[in-house]
Amino acid sequence: MSRAPVLALACTAVALALAAAPARAAETPVRVATLVPFVESALARVSGPYEVVATVRRSLHVPVAGGVADLGNPHGPSLEVLAEARPTLVVGDRGLHAAQADALAVGGAEVLLLDTRSIDATLAGLETVGHRVGAGEAMRRETAAVRARLAELALAEPLPTLAVFGAPGSFLVVTGRTWLGDLLARLAFANVGDVPGGDERFPGLLALSDERLASLRPSLVLLVAHGDPNAIEAAFGQRTAEGGPWSGLRAEADRGVHALDPELFTANPGLDVARAAEALVAMARDGSAPE
Repeated sequence: MSRAPVLALACTAVALALAAAPARAAETPVRVATLVPFVESALARVSGPYEVVATVRRSLHVPVAGGVADLGNPHGPSLEVLAEARPTLVVGDRGLHAAQADALAVGGAEVLLLDTRSIDATLAGLETVGHRVGAGEAMRRETAAVRARLAELALAEPLPTLAVFGAPGSFLVVTGRTWLGDLLARLAFANVGDVPGGDERFPGLLALSDERLASLRPSLVLLVAHGDPNAIEAAFGQRTAEGGPWSGLRAEADRGVHALDPELFTANPGLDVARAAEALVAMARDGSAPE
């Protein structure tokens, strides 16, 4: 055989190999580790060439599902367990994990940090995750459904509302610089606690004096618990009871004082924000939460 046919055959083989390479690469699943619980929940709704190999706990006392590496606390995930999971994509919260970005890039993994402080940023971040794992169109359908539902739920008239974040020993007012404050604004709740001059102890959360809080006039009070909801609700009740420093709040709140469902409101719920909105609007309309 002459060299020309041999060379032609070799070139054909190389061309076929190159053509096949992208297809094989596309079939390789993206190994996802998420430090944001709502990302795992969102990915469970869509299919694509990805695998969730590691995640953080939704509750500190409840381990993650079997078969997925347990990274522990979202505020301080285990880097050792993360490395053992061998992710190719690590998804975190920009507010929580920016300082750890280099350490999170275990084994050369890509680190994607999401802005979770507003609803639009949250949904856009999920769309980016969906695109990155090969489920972009499916994720866009999910986020579009959430946006449409939120538009349907917006109140016809603004409702004076106070949202308070309760932790053992302290109560902080929720401002519009948080996902919940942004959701309230989007639904036409008027946040009476989003005022200048407070002490911003944590991003978007203000400590106000007893006098300042007592002067507010909300029709609806929302209590978000970090920790034991019953204990925090009881502590809030003492401060708003007759003779307490915030007794005026309960007297003004004709739509009631409501402890919010921790599963929906303690942390950004991602695609479940529509469910959170439904609960808020039910409280605004008749002072009760949906079944």
